[in-house]
Amino acid sequence: MGLVVRPVEHADVAQCVALRVASLGSLVIGRPPPYPGFTPGQEASVHNDLDNSANVHHLKVVDPANEEEIIAYAKWEVYNSGRPDLEKLRLPMQKSDMEVDQFGRLRAAAHEYFCRRNGDMGKRPHIHLGIFRTLSLPSWSQY
Repeated sequence: MGLVVRPVEHADVAQCVALRVASLGSLVIGRPPPYPGFTPGQEASVHNDLDNSANVHHLKVVDPANEEEIIAYAKWEVYNSGRPDLEKLRLPMQKSDMEVDQFGRLRAAAHEYFCRRNGDMGKRPHIHLGIFRTLSLPSWSQY
């Protein structure tokens, strides 16, 4: 049997976030290492999405013979009527978020870029692939 796509469950969150951090660090751009509190914050965000966000869908890829190992993880955002949070996207990054480590300027530039891009797209219906990560090849080459 091949690989299958399933919804992420609360029990999967730590593994999904670990996969994201291992491949992206704490920012999509430049892969800076996670700062103190980053990983728990990301886990809390995913748990919140699972419980409260109809627009955000976290998916995992597993081998049915070993459902415990997540081979890939994705976060899809589906906005049938545009983004409901456009006002939030216009806000500047919190100064305290820029001061978590030496990558503050990079974080601020990424924040401004993604908010601008998401705000432009967000005015109309769209689907956005926010995150897609896989295990490194040696871990899943048997598939």
